[in-house]
Amino acid sequence: MNISILKMSLYVETLLKNAHAGLIHSVYQKTINLSLDGALAALQVKESPMSPISLITDLSSADISKLKLNPGERVCLSKTGILLNSSGQIHTVSYAGAEKHDLFLSAGPHSFPCKKLIGNIKAVLAASDTGGLDIIFNGCPEERLSLMLLAAKKRIAQSYSLCRSERYDEAGSCLSGLLGLGIGLTPSGDDFLCGVLAGLRLLREEKSEFGQALRNSITEHLADTIDISAAFLSCALCNQYSLAVNSLLTVPEPETLAASFSKIGHSSGTDTLCGVLFALALSPFLPAV
Repeated sequence: MNISILKMSLYVETLLKNAHAGLIHSVYQKTINLSLDGALAALQVKESPMSPISLITDLSSADISKLKLNPGERVCLSKTGILLNSSGQIHTVSYAGAEKHDLFLSAGPHSFPCKKLIGNIKAVLAASDTGGLDIIFNGCPEERLSLMLLAAKKRIAQSYSLCRSERYDEAGSCLSGLLGLGIGLTPSGDDFLCGVLAGLRLLREEKSEFGQALRNSITEHLADTIDISAAFLSCALCNQYSLAVNSLLTVPEPETLAASFSKIGHSSGTDTLCGVLFALALSPFLPAV
């Protein structure tokens, strides 16, 4: 089968060009994850949202199932494509004509309308019901929270309090304890941390004492979560984010925000927005850099 890459990020293009060896990491209904010298790239169906590790193909979910690929199978790389070997049948994946996207998130302007984005995100979360961290941010009573959500709420509140007390190292270490918390392909705690890192970038605070402490702690504990989440967090540490997160620079209206972030997993989009909201709410307590 000949497979075409329709869209890809510049970030994943660099991974492909620099990789020497590859393996099938995992296969899902809409995604084939590749391990390229230990870094992940994702072959995704054509309607998928764009992330830094995305290779959006012309395949459907049915097409992916027909490939019959298995984790651990070798992948061969060329200058413009990928060769997938399934039981002796070769599938050629070409990205020669792919549309390229630069997903590097620029720092927000000094006049970034923080309050407006906070209001828009709150409106989205108030209308959501994913069962993820939005429950916490919508003020659900503690007796109705799962043990996972109770643990998350405690860490989020503690980190916020520590930042207000200017105990930034402790705050970063506390919040990074959300790594791996939750279930699914990307646990809620990891999506939240990606959102926090994005929010700090929008505020130009990623190099603040809290920002550095959080980044250092996440880097140190990346092995505490699953590979796919670790890949997205590694991207976030390099300021590489999805198209949806990049759109936050334009401060979209609630309807636009909801439409773009609802496409990212079941609760991953709203969990990410919760993290952005947390970072924006910290703005008055973080010294200007």
